[in-house]
Amino acid sequence: MARGLLRLLVGAAVVAASLLVAVSTASADCELVQVPAPGGGYSWVEDCSDSGGDDGDGDGGDNGGGGDAEPTCDLSQVEDEGPPTAVRWCDGTEACWGNIPSLNPESEWENLAGEPSPGEGYIVTYVTCYPSNPMGTWQWIEPPEDQGPSLWDLAWQAFGSIATPDFTLAFSPPTQSYVNLPTWYWADGPTDGEVVGESTGAVNAIATPDRIEVDPGDGSGVMECPFAVDESDECLHTYARASVDHSDGYPARMRLVYSIAFTNNGAPLELDGLPTTLESPWVDGPLPVAEVAAIVIE
Repeated sequence: MARGLLRLLVGAAVVAASLLVAVSTASADCELVQVPAPGGGYSWVEDCSDSGGDDGDGDGGDNGGGGDAEPTCDLSQVEDEGPPTAVRWCDGTEACWGNIPSLNPESEWENLAGEPSPGEGYIVTYVTCYPSNPMGTWQWIEPPEDQGPSLWDLAWQAFGSIATPDFTLAFSPPTQSYVNLPTWYWADGPTDGEVVGESTGAVNAIATPDRIEVDPGDGSGVMECPFAVDESDECLHTYARASVDHSDGYPARMRLVYSIAFTNNGAPLELDGLPTTLESPWVDGPLPVAEVAAIVIE
């Protein structure tokens, strides 16, 4: 009897010790549960399926869940949808994409969505979701906080960073022109290559030479010429009167004009309201014009 009681107490102690070890080794994010053992009875195992820790999927959020959780939708449905800047996320079981940042200026958002903003931090962008809204609609959404400046802001930033080249107004004859003699003009200094303005993001502004504008200074008005950076007759004007009323010569001036295009990650970026041309500052070049004495022989 004493031996039987002793074995019972020892067995209970072993079971208690095993349970203590099992409890102490369980993860703080898991729980111990009893499951049927292969040889009969029960054993204790860790169950982490309902832990609610960092590996859970929760509601999925706007991006399909946090951490390394699998998306709650099939994002392959929108993998090839939208421009390179599009953001793709899960809205429950819906696979969605939208342009974040918005491609449209803030002044147009309320009109596009058809209703006032629901609150601070919301933007309007075109959102497409599968399978419920494959055609897409303009919507107010609250984007992630780390999206940074919009493409619109980056485009203007890139445009503002373009530096037009320095140049001087050159003309021929080189020091003084004459009445009724064609005068040639060109920009001395710049090349006829593109000028690039960069932003803090992936948006660039590309300035392509378009033309030069010349004001001869004699009241005839501004004329447009090809983008001439070498001496040629592509841009010319003939003065009808000498510059006797101007001590230094006619106040001629010139500026460079570029056409503007935008790229995002190297792909064309077209947004309504962005500038399409860029003009350099005017550069002055006083131009004396003299009369030519002529002898008529009959």
